[in-house]
Amino acid sequence: MTIAYCTNDAIKKNVDNIRQAINAGPNKHKAYDKLAYIVDTFGPRMWASPRMALAVDYLYNQIQNWEATKNGLVEVRLEKLDEISTWVRGSEQLILKSPRKRPQKLGMIGLGLIVPGNIKDGEVVVVRNWSELDEKGKANKIKGKIVCYNVPWTTYDDLKFYRQQGPDRASAYGAIAVLLRSVASFSIYSPHTGNVRYSGNFTKIPAAAITVEDAEMLQRMQDRGQKITVDLELNNEMKASESHNIIAEIKGQQHPEQIILMGGHFDSWDTGSQTGAMDDGAGTLVTLEALKVVADLGIRPLRTLRWIAWSGEEMGLPNNGAQHYVKKHGDEDHVVALENDVGQLTAIGFGFSGKLQTSRMVRQLIMNYIPDLSVVNENDGSGVDTKPLGDKGVPLMRNIYKDPNDDYYFKYHHSAGDTMNILNPDEMDSNVFAISSMMYIIADNPERLPK
Repeated sequence: MTIAYCTNDAIKKNVDNIRQAINAGPNKHKAYDKLAYIVDTFGPRMWASPRMALAVDYLYNQIQNWEATKNGLVEVRLEKLDEISTWVRGSEQLILKSPRKRPQKLGMIGLGLIVPGNIKDGEVVVVRNWSELDEKGKANKIKGKIVCYNVPWTTYDDLKFYRQQGPDRASAYGAIAVLLRSVASFSIYSPHTGNVRYSGNFTKIPAAAITVEDAEMLQRMQDRGQKITVDLELNNEMKASESHNIIAEIKGQQHPEQIILMGGHFDSWDTGSQTGAMDDGAGTLVTLEALKVVADLGIRPLRTLRWIAWSGEEMGLPNNGAQHYVKKHGDEDHVVALENDVGQLTAIGFGFSGKLQTSRMVRQLIMNYIPDLSVVNENDGSGVDTKPLGDKGVPLMRNIYKDPNDDYYFKYHHSAGDTMNILNPDEMDSNVFAISSMMYIIADNPERLPK
């Protein structure tokens, strides 16, 4: 039997202390409280915006003032990204003109990275899926019109392609714009944004998300044979800017070159006054508190425990935080990388992506020290920001909950409903413990995870 499969009394004691500090000690509800201050004080954090810059500076300064930073246990730094351009939203509106007897403004938000557009009296054609788009496109019913994708919810992984590829596929048939039924598991008249991915093979056309309710209304209008016309105004521009990743770490005492990475992305969309609370301010602050718990206990594990606040995940543009990190640090020896970016319900375990031998060791470590987090989903550890490391062979992990399709998360994802009200301090703490204990165990276990 190898060392990895034996329980280590010192590790067990430290895990118990981590649990106590979070459940009833000085770290209880701290992730929630710190996040609430950032959300309330700085608002949404669009990539490379002045608001995000202020929030980054604030969080960096907070970490600098930790006792563990002052005494040298924690090191923190800002890493400036290479030259970047970011997308800036301008004025937007959608007005339903026909068949309404009087013009009616509809709830909407422009999709990220779209080209601007100003369309008057545009006729709308509604489709429920790609097949209907192709059928109507081949029948020349799309050219010169606005396509509305009214695709009912199944899963995010199924529907995100309508947002990302929908403008290109409509443009291929001559459409002049796209309206997208928000990709959401539930709606109370709340548009959900997200980015568009133009391929460069078709004319770029503007696109906006509308509410589930209005997409169904347009469907009913079309089904009864009513002509639908709208005015659509979408103003935006690309601007040169700058942004930073934040990195904080406890250097390993025996193997500082071996890195256990955890984090979330600190940027957000701008749909409402608190957008970015759950996605992904919560993931960022939960993983930061996971590091702070270890630091507050004065623990320096065998390997380096590193935290990162990635910049620019939402827009997914070149030179964003994930691309910068892998360019600068991708050749370092990462033992594992964990991303926390799908909400903060009560943690039940982890998703894992990597070799079977590594997965078996992770499972055994969990059973040895944190058996209450025994659920491990295979081939389910990748995140948007960790994928570039996974492509280099790094094992990937994420925290998971009793919500297999993440329906709760996607009720609020990229919408004005993403607020502090949908987060629970105890549920956040369950994730602080899950991540802090798991990452610490891997960092301090005598035998490293297999590559």
